[in-house]
Amino acid sequence: MAKKSQQRRTDPRKKQCPFCEKEAKYIDWKDYPTLKPFIDYFGNIRQRYYTGVCLRHQKMLKTAVERSRFMGMLAYRK
Repeated sequence: MAKKSQQRRTDPRKKQCPFCEKEAKYIDWKDYPTLKPFIDYFGNIRQRYYTGVCLRHQKMLKTAVERSRFMGMLAYRK
């Protein structure tokens, strides 16, 4: 039996990207209920580490949030 320091730690419940599960090709900036869970209390975009979004969709999410802020649907910061 291997020592505790030699055992590998694996996370069996790794978060899946919610957009990959839905096979989303585009994140719409007008869809506020979709964007809301990815914005924290202060109006910042939450990190991939916390949301489980893949890199490809995180970039799309950033663009959608920026467009939504510019059009006045989302606040910049509180």
